[in-house]
Parts: sequence; structure tokens; C-alpha cells
Amino acid sequence: MKKSVFAAVLAMLLVLACGAAAAVKIGLKAEDGKAYYDFTLENQEFAILEYTAPDAKGKMVVYGEDGVFEGEILLPWSGKGGNVKLTVKNVKNSTVGTASAKLEKDENYSVPKGKSNAKVEDMVLTETVDGFGYSFRAEGTDFMLLQFRNKQESGQCFVFPNENGVYEGEISLPITYARTLTTVKVCTGKGDVKKEETVRKAYQIAQAPERAEGRLSGVVVCIDPGHQENGKMVREPIGPGLEGFTSGTSGMAQGKITMRKESIVVMEISEKLRDELLRQGATVVMTREAQDVYHTNLERCQIAEDAGAFIMLRLHADTRADTSKRGISVYAPLNSDYAKAVAGKEDYKHMGQLMLDAMKTAVGYKLDTTTGYVHLGDNFVGNNWAKMICFLIETGFMSNVQDDHLLSQPVYQQWLAEGMAQGVYEIALFRGLVEAE
Repeated sequence: MKKSVFAAVLAMLLVLACGAAAAVKIGLKAEDGKAYYDFTLENQEFAILEYTAPDAKGKMVVYGEDGVFEGEILLPWSGKGGNVKLTVKNVKNSTVGTASAKLEKDENYSVPKGKSNAKVEDMVLTETVDGFGYSFRAEGTDFMLLQFRNKQESGQCFVFPNENGVYEGEISLPITYARTLTTVKVCTGKGDVKKEETVRKAYQIAQAPERAEGRLSGVVVCIDPGHQENGKMVREPIGPGLEGFTSGTSGMAQGKITMRKESIVVMEISEKLRDELLRQGATVVMTREAQDVYHTNLERCQIAEDAGAFIMLRLHADTRADTSKRGISVYAPLNSDYAKAVAGKEDYKHMGQLMLDAMKTAVGYKLDTTTGYVHLGDNFVGNNWAKMICFLIETGFMSNVQDDHLLSQPVYQQWLAEGMAQGVYEIALFRGLVEAE
């Protein structure tokens, strides 16, 4: 028997003997416009939920402590009742189980009657932090059907004009990521499209908490969320004591599945890092707190210098053609005059390793080079012009399906923030700026 045939037969026998892998058992109940779920995934703390319901569907990444997942899914557009299906996937996007449940019809639900076929005019969509606002006219109609769709969720609902004949209101998109593009269609009651526009969900950084006294009291940290929503190409000198210029690039990483831009992902992580550092007593300055703020690399370094920062953390996310690549990387400057004045090569390497190991520990990575390592070099202008300790931190690979999902998950973002805060403490301790706890 040929080796390939023998291997195939052996594999078949093993499947027959052992049985196919059992699907995860999922508990699902649907009532009062919500779906309640519970299941367990061994050795996994994150899962993807994909659901479909009458007039609504969505996809979200959820956290389950010790692999135990339970929660609820809001089904605001499903008043007519019907079947709800839930598919559970791991963060590699592989299905591990499905479940379905019956959602009873809302007692107040009814299909509106009257005219709904008219020209739609003066349509305006506005960004909100919860979803989007809409306004339009459709003279001579009694109602219209509003449909909306993006990468995370979609739905449809009937809308009605006010006393002035204007259709206006707000749609909540609770599981849609900030800055995600939503397509909005105004349709007749039969679903015929009369107008179509797009709008993004707004992002607004939360107000910072009050700084508390803690182990980082007296330490000034500059957080530099990389990029901005609409970048520019600017010619800049590579660094003090280094020859040449670079025009850089306005490009950035983008999620393989979520399609999210690196600029918003690192902004969200930066917000959590800011809050964590403030809780531990640090003084924090940020180079930007919005998506439409533009600074050159030199301007970012100047912000850190003006604040008297002890350390500057430049947050980024990576991308590679090899979509299997995962991990965290820390980049430090090497040969610029400013870098040499801050620390020698070995000390810079050691401080970078302190930061990297703290982050890896926080997210559960092994402490070896397979999950990322420290790089010293002259490739990054923003590192070379820093007059303080400075690291460019690649928080993960948005080209990787798993990292893409995790980097936009609030719990995972918080872990990254806690890891970086721990790294700041260990570096400050190494430099004699703080005392051991």
C-alpha cells in the first residue's frame, strides 16, 4: 500500500474510533427583545458571537473569565418575533458551536399602514458616539423603512415623520466599533431603496479620571497614539546626528476582519493606558485625543519635551503579509544624539525588555522571542528625536485574524494598558525615579 493511501486510511480509522470533536454546548433563551446565552470554552477567554434574528444581526467579541461565557444580546429591531440563531466561534474565526431559540412577537408590534413610496430629500446623517442620527423628508408618506448595515451589526426599523413632516431621530449601534462606516438606506415599506448614504460612528475620548497618589507619583508619561484618521506625508530629518531625510508615509495598518484603522485602535488603548497611569499616580500628557488631530513626528516629540516627560510611549499596531504572525514588539532608538544622551545601548535594551515582558505577562504570552522582541535602530523618526526614554510599541498584528479581534476588545485593551503601566513602573524603578513597593 502506498504511504499516502495508508495515511488516509489510518486517519479515517482514527476518526471512526475517536469520534468527531464534540461541538460546544450553548444555552440560548430569547425573550423581551433579548437573547441570553451561556457556554464554556476550555482554555479560552475570548469568543466571537454571531447572531441572526428577525430584522437584526450582529457580530461581537466577548470575554469569559476562566472560559465561562454568559450574557445577553440586545435585539431592538426584532419586535415581530421569529427564530434567533447564535453561532459561537473562537477568535481564530473557527466555529465551535451553534444554538437557536424562538423569540415571541412583541405584543405592541404591528406593520404600519399608509403611504411609504415617495422621493426622499434633504437626507442628513450625523455621527454620534452611540450610533448615528438621521433627518430627511419624504413628502406625502406616513412611514418609511430605515435599513442600516456595517461590519459589526445590521438591522431595520420603521420610522415616522414628526408634526412638521420631517423624519428625524437617532439609531443606537451598541456593538459597532467607533469610526466604523455604516451604510444607511431609506426604503419603502416593501423594501425598495429610495436613498442611500454612509456615516461613521463617532469617537469621543472619555474624560480622564482624577490623578491619584500611587507608586508612579512624580513620573510624567507622554502617550503618543500613532497616526491619525487622515495622515499626511511630511519630509523630516531622520534624527539628530543622523544623515538624511524621510518623507514617511500616511499609510497605516487595517484590521483583516474588522477593517478598523490602526489610528482608532491605538487611540482606544491609549485612553485606557492614560486612565491606568493616572490611577497609579503618574502625570500624563497625550499628543492627541481625537482622530482628526494631526502632528508630525517632531511635533509629537516636542509635546513630550514640553511636558517634561520621563518616558514617551508611541502606540502602534503592525501588519504583515504573513497573516499568521502575532506578538508584541518594542522599538527603541539607537544612534541619534538624543538617544545616546538618554541611555547606552545595553540599558536601552534592558528597559525595552522590561516593557515587553510586562506587556506579554499581562496578555498571557510566553516570555520568549516567538511572541516578539526588542529592536534597537534608527528607523523611526519619532524615536530618534525624543529627548527622553522612548519606545514605539507594536501592540499586535492587525493582519492576523486573532489579533485583529482582540485589539478591538475592551478587556484585552485593558490588559495591554496594565502591562504598559507595569513596564513604566519597572523602568522608573530601574532608573531610580521611584522606590520599590
